[in-house]
Amino acid sequence: MTDGTVYSGPHWHRYATSDTDEAHDFVRRAFLDIKVRSSGEGRDGAGLRAVTTTLADVGVTRLHYSARTQVQTAPDGDLNITHLMGGRFTVARAKDEYRLRSGDVMLILPDHAEDLAYDDVDTFVARLPRALLEKVAHAETGISGADLCFDSSRPISTALGRHWTQTVSHLTRSVLSDPALMANPLIAGNARHLLAATVLAVFPNTAHAAVLRAVGDVTPRAIRRAVAYVDDNADQPLTVDQIATVAGVRPRALQLAFRRHHDTTPMQYVRRVRLERAHRDLQAADPATGVTVTMIASRWGFTHLGRFSTDYRAAYGSSPSHTLRT
Repeated sequence: MTDGTVYSGPHWHRYATSDTDEAHDFVRRAFLDIKVRSSGEGRDGAGLRAVTTTLADVGVTRLHYSARTQVQTAPDGDLNITHLMGGRFTVARAKDEYRLRSGDVMLILPDHAEDLAYDDVDTFVARLPRALLEKVAHAETGISGADLCFDSSRPISTALGRHWTQTVSHLTRSVLSDPALMANPLIAGNARHLLAATVLAVFPNTAHAAVLRAVGDVTPRAIRRAVAYVDDNADQPLTVDQIATVAGVRPRALQLAFRRHHDTTPMQYVRRVRLERAHRDLQAADPATGVTVTMIASRWGFTHLGRFSTDYRAAYGSSPSHTLRT
């Protein structure tokens, strides 16, 4: 079930049981409460094997469960997104039934009970707290947390479903494989924000149709406050919501103002500042002391070294390694 090159290290915790009741308890602890309607064990009993880790308040689990089981969910508002890699899985609510095939993804609705049926499943599940989704939805669209609602377990399109699996695969291999990166607040914050924004884009929800409030006028002084805040706190996790609060404007208004006055978005400006700080560190570093490009890039929240190198070369005309050596 597990690829040692991906799920290795002490930060990945393993669990296995053949006892049906213990398997159901694991599901309740790891994901959400369930009411079991039926459960048919195989020759190895429940046959549950799992490996799991956490990125701050986000949980990720690779799970194989061989028992044929039917349950009803008792949602608690948090979101569980499942990528089915093998077996049979069906989710139903009223007359809407979604039969997953290998490679499909689904959202267990966070605010509505659903009927789940699964048999010999191999899945990858990400659990995101409701508070994180509300925060990102508000920053991206202006919708209030109380108004955020998901109404379908199906992705909006097959392409968007693939986008979810590709995003999770990238984060699993580039961030969740290294405890040091997971502990970096910039990297963890960016990864959590990316997962939440991807959920909002992939699954139907009220944020898509949110009517944004009037943006009003953003004064040059407010923009200067936002820029100064980013400049002073580029080494800390930053969100559009935080920057807008400091500037005294709404997140959407700030985004439009940055496009109008700086031809960029607030978060792109954050990335630009961090790239500049990484450039300074590379210039000042002595490679003889063991400092590497990876260390400096990670310090400033860049986990994808290929993209970092491309952006760096476009900005400064040379590679990060060349700057470090000279």
